[in-house]
Amino acid sequence: MQSLCRDCGRYKPEKEVQLGICDECFNHGAPRTSPPTSVVSPSAASIVPDIIITTSIDVPRREIDKVISIVAAEAALGVNVFRDIANSWRDIFGGRSASSQNALREARTACLDELKREAAAVGADAVIAVALNYNQVSTGGSGGSILFVAASGTAVKLTNP
Repeated sequence: MQSLCRDCGRYKPEKEVQLGICDECFNHGAPRTSPPTSVVSPSAASIVPDIIITTSIDVPRREIDKVISIVAAEAALGVNVFRDIANSWRDIFGGRSASSQNALREARTACLDELKREAAAVGADAVIAVALNYNQVSTGGSGGSILFVAASGTAVKLTNP
């Protein structure tokens, strides 16, 4: 059986394609002599598949038929200097920072949407044992920072209900 590499657009033996990328593209990058045979439109790329995501090790009332692989996704969100100034005031006076909460929510949502896309690419119905990690890195003298959110879990195929 053959699988389509989403980077180079070529069909390769199934054992050479992991997480939708063939070994050659993974090791050396996709050749760019011609466009991929299947081009995804921007609107299709923004569609989030209907994949179950849970932090537990099972899905209630469903049985796991097959463990497919580990899937992971990341989101990086730039936090501007104005948001940093507002947060500095919150540090002094206390209270909740709506701008920081919105930034965290936006990054988390983007990360989980990408995790669903990764799971769909490997043929999963669900992602179990999902873990979320947050981190922030200062970008130096500009006064800004970048918020990172990473999610990982186990992509599984469920039996039909």
